[in-house]
Amino acid sequence: MSFSETIWYYLHHYDKLALFILLAVEESGIPIPVPGDVVMMYAGYRVHRGFMVWYEALLAGVCATLVGSCILYHVGQRGGRPLLQRYGRYLHLNENRQKRIEGWLERYGAAAVFVGRLIPGMRCGSSFVAGTFGVPYPTFVVATAVSATVWWGTFLFIGSRAGRFVAPIVEEHPQTLLIFFALVVITSLMPLYVRFRMGQERASAEQLRRVPVGEE
Repeated sequence: MSFSETIWYYLHHYDKLALFILLAVEESGIPIPVPGDVVMMYAGYRVHRGFMVWYEALLAGVCATLVGSCILYHVGQRGGRPLLQRYGRYLHLNENRQKRIEGWLERYGAAAVFVGRLIPGMRCGSSFVAGTFGVPYPTFVVATAVSATVWWGTFLFIGSRAGRFVAPIVEEHPQTLLIFFALVVITSLMPLYVRFRMGQERASAEQLRRVPVGEE
């Protein structure tokens, strides 16, 4: 039995407990073979079949998010600054940019956490950033809970509607999860790649402006 098949087995037999553990692990920054979005859509399919109750699945997802996100928050709170001082330049996060991010989070902390968790590829990172730049803990918890409710509620709904067509295929051929995983990875990385390219082009333009006319 492959690891993916094992996950489906536990989801099938231990639904809410397995759902909570898988999502908590992912939200704490540890990748799992089956993305949490797909796991929640499968839970939505089970809700459609009458094997789970929708609010119990949603509550399991929100609680798992709070557990995993709070772990990353405290990791950022304790060690985020040293990591940024050492590796921030590789992420185009110089000291001035870090100060701007910190000021922005001080002003829009709750909104920033809420929106950040709704951007593909930023869910886990936003918890680390919030801890690193000192978003107040109560603000972080409330914003994370509200955002997780919206996020998991959306995938639970999608799973309840589309799961009846997709879930039987996945149950019969678990390897098709690789396709879903690839799509999620591409969707998550595209915004990061676009931002990286924009940063490169902006840095090149600034460098050209600094070159004296006589040296061109």
